[in-house]
Amino acid sequence: MDLRLKLEPVKCIACGVCEMVCSMHRDSVLTPMTSSIILHIEDKANYFGLVLKTKSEGLVLGRPEGASSGQQASGSGGPGAKPILLREACDLCDGHPKCAKICPTKCITVVD
Repeated sequence: MDLRLKLEPVKCIACGVCEMVCSMHRDSVLTPMTSSIILHIEDKANYFGLVLKTKSEGLVLGRPEGASSGQQASGSGGPGAKPILLREACDLCDGHPKCAKICPTKCITVVD
């Protein structure tokens, strides 16, 4: 099986639980600074989504308009996009992605 995460940013409520559980898996510390997934927030009111660093697709940017992967379009980074490039790629929590399991709105799901 080739697992990957699917992002549905329209369902995201920007709770940050995905960032915290990812950092806890990686470093046993609750800090979004080590997470492979971050909230994507722009200056527009109530405009946010997720940025996920993956091994196979590069950056996956989930916005209200939909999700896209690969190279980041210029001007679309939001305040946290550059730091995620320095982080480790998602390892899918060794086949059991905790972010998908804990997400209260199921905006992050696992697909084969």
